[in-house]
Amino acid sequence: MLKKIDLKKIKDYFLNHPWLKASIQWAKEHSLPGFFKVPIYDVMVFLYHESQRYDLFTRANAIAFSFFLSIFPSLIAFFTLIPIFKFALIDFLPEGENFDIYLRSEIQRILPGVAGERLFSFVDDITNNPRFGLLSFGFILAIYFASNGMLALMQGFEKSYRKTFKKRSEVQKRIIATGLTFLMGALLMGAVILIILGEFILGLFYELVHWDVFTGVMIQFLRWLAILFLFYLGIAVIYRYGAAAIRRFHFLSPGTTLATVLCILTSLIFSAYVNEFNTYNELYGSIGAIIALMLWIQLNSLILLVGFELNASIAINRDLKAEFEENGL
Repeated sequence: MLKKIDLKKIKDYFLNHPWLKASIQWAKEHSLPGFFKVPIYDVMVFLYHESQRYDLFTRANAIAFSFFLSIFPSLIAFFTLIPIFKFALIDFLPEGENFDIYLRSEIQRILPGVAGERLFSFVDDITNNPRFGLLSFGFILAIYFASNGMLALMQGFEKSYRKTFKKRSEVQKRIIATGLTFLMGALLMGAVILIILGEFILGLFYELVHWDVFTGVMIQFLRWLAILFLFYLGIAVIYRYGAAAIRRFHFLSPGTTLATVLCILTSLIFSAYVNEFNTYNELYGSIGAIIALMLWIQLNSLILLVGFELNASIAINRDLKAEFEENGL
């Protein structure tokens, strides 16, 4: 007969272990760069209670749903404008006529499995044939619906701590969400331009030294550097301007760093899983790519919330600490 496992005994063993007690004591006495001298322990405890109070998973699901619905309006609006920028880039950017090809390639590199291919299949005609007539009421509607995902994320950032966060009107939130949506598109285009220029410069370097292996490695390094730049700067901008903080979060912050690392790792692991096992396509057929995309969005929405909660925990504890010091407590 199997002996019953005493979970309470196991729990007490770990909670009373000298190493754990020493680690907790160390966390109470030390801080990290970007924590504004707030002890690590205070930040972690506050972060845990906030995640329990506001239910991160429910918020992430709501944000992911809004982001998924905003993908298609975003692509329509974005790729309606691309031909206009493409014609402007041809004159001064090497391979400028292939800008849309580079753009699609880099987006597909980030998206899981064949989701990128399925997603872009319906925008080919828009990309190759500029429709300036779309820059009208229909285009404005596309922009409106495209910003809904960003608006949902901003609503997920709302907090009731009035010492640290302020309240925005619905008009303010919509304007900021629209601006951030455009800014994310501009950052994506900037990253692609960096990749094109980098490959052009490395191509010239290869013609001089004919070092093929080095050039190939540098091109891959440049591509991933651009992706890292896109992720970090994009997340930093969202946290800085999307959150209604009285004192805006710094571009270099612990939450941004954590979210960037987790987003890139999640994208790589999830893409590898989808490509290697391909279970979604086998189970659901062509709709499997859409399901994989939805899961990818859900995971990244959760990561963005975790990164924000870390920044918010630091900021709230910083302000509470300052208030206690002012009152002599």
